[in-house]
Amino acid sequence: MLVFTGVQVSQCARGNETLLPRARLSHQRNVEDMTTLIDEARARRELPSPALARAIREAAGVSQEGIARELDVTRMTICRWEAGTFKPSGQRLIAYVALLRELQQITGGAR
Repeated sequence: MLVFTGVQVSQCARGNETLLPRARLSHQRNVEDMTTLIDEARARRELPSPALARAIREAAGVSQEGIARELDVTRMTICRWEAGTFKPSGQRLIAYVALLRELQQITGGAR
């Protein structure tokens, strides 16, 4: 049994061919998936509390509808994120955090 970047792989019984898990077959896709996973984890840590997200948006003078249009979601989704009943995920999480970060910089850092 061999170890390949923390994943166990087995040797082919017919020879010295190494069989990699299917997830490793498309290296390019794995790198992209890993980048997305890392970006999501980073965004999750940087996501402000719902109250702070709302304060940042309001300090910038941006409506929930404006944020919703920018992120391609409904105004109600933004309302739910700001109320803390739901949290964004995936690419929308990454985009929402980036947008809030920019708005916070514009306004001088709403707290």
